[in-house]
Amino acid sequence: MNKTIVYSIRPAHKDKRGEIFDILEGDVRHTGMVTFSGKGIVRGNHYHKKSTQYTYVLSGRIKLVVSPIKGGKKSEFLLKPGSFAKIPPRIIHTYKSLTKAALLDMTTESRKKSGYEQDTVRVNENNR
Repeated sequence: MNKTIVYSIRPAHKDKRGEIFDILEGDVRHTGMVTFSGKGIVRGNHYHKKSTQYTYVLSGRIKLVVSPIKGGKKSEFLLKPGSFAKIPPRIIHTYKSLTKAALLDMTTESRKKSGYEQDTVRVNENNR
């Protein structure tokens, strides 16, 4: 079953100095930034065996397509600045930029050594 969650993060605090956003609390072993140089850039097309992946959009607009690894209904989400997605293990996820964009990518497994590659299974885009 697809238990991907997408929602907008609102400021936890706001005053004349600016805003504070609480992005994520929990067991994160990796945080990275991913950029999309323009419209139509595709990233992802994979799933993780053990890792939960969290996405926080900093700028631009991105279409997120998710589906269970054993087939089933695909779900599509429009991500924009402030959007947060929680993608559980064993859910295929693909990002397609609708504009130039940037996001934070956080996972519960480390990318050091070969941990990320051992946990990541690539999916042929033509079979999506």
